[in-house]
Amino acid sequence: LPFSIYLILFISKKSSFTPLVYTTSGGMAPMAKAFHRRVAELVSEKRSEEYKDVMSMMRTKLSFALLKSVLVSVRGSRGKSPRVAELPLSCLSFNLVPKGLTYNSFVPNKP
Repeated sequence: LPFSIYLILFISKKSSFTPLVYTTSGGMAPMAKAFHRRVAELVSEKRSEEYKDVMSMMRTKLSFALLKSVLVSVRGSRGKSPRVAELPLSCLSFNLVPKGLTYNSFVPNKP
């Protein structure tokens, strides 16, 4: 949808869009901090729990979720990877020695 349609929807519903921005080490942008404060406040009121306990639980869950996403992006997923037929090393060519010569008989041209 074009931006103008989003703008009309936001104004008509009196809402806004705030992207939640995090660093890989767990840091939060100012708007993300405000979002977490408000959600923790609402959850603590709804469940009759202390704000600090709810915020601690939310931060713990967030840090594990960020850690998991970083590990998946670095190591890849644990799912089964597609099988690739492996060739023996003798079939691979690294284009280091011209074809037809062996490594022992190859003498590079001297300038």
